[in-house]
Amino acid sequence: MTAPPLDPTGADRRLRVVFVTVPDTPRARTIGAEAVRRKLAARAAAWPIRSSVAGGGARGRVADRAERAILLTTSAKKLGALLRHLAERIPDRAPPLLELHVPRVHEGFARWLLAAIDPGSAEPPAPRPVRRPAGRRGREAPSPRRIRGRRPPRST
Repeated sequence: MTAPPLDPTGADRRLRVVFVTVPDTPRARTIGAEAVRRKLAARAAAWPIRSSVAGGGARGRVADRAERAILLTTSAKKLGALLRHLAERIPDRAPPLLELHVPRVHEGFARWLLAAIDPGSAEPPAPRPVRRPAGRRGREAPSPRRIRGRRPPRST
């Protein structure tokens, strides 16, 4: 496995991660599997959590409840359809539906994800190489041997 690139060029334009919570395990499985089956997401991971939720009102009550968190990975192209899909299936009036920023991604995972949910899409562009600043007048910096007035050391 190769390491993720140090320069996250373009990663945040191609991939999206969506976080949502639902009340129970069966609903989490259904929502995640349906999103993957419809190719709205390439992957859905769910796990149990405990949430403390502000109840609002003058008393400021806090509700503690067991829920399931779902993390879905998708492409920028499929994000809108995935958000609509989730909003229709989550019972809350204001579903806890968040898009998370993806500053870096392993290039192999990005290619797999895009191929899995949009097989006709073009290959994602490769990250651009980092350009080094040029020397004087747009040329590359001169080597130490080419600097006027300096001579390379003599070998004895």
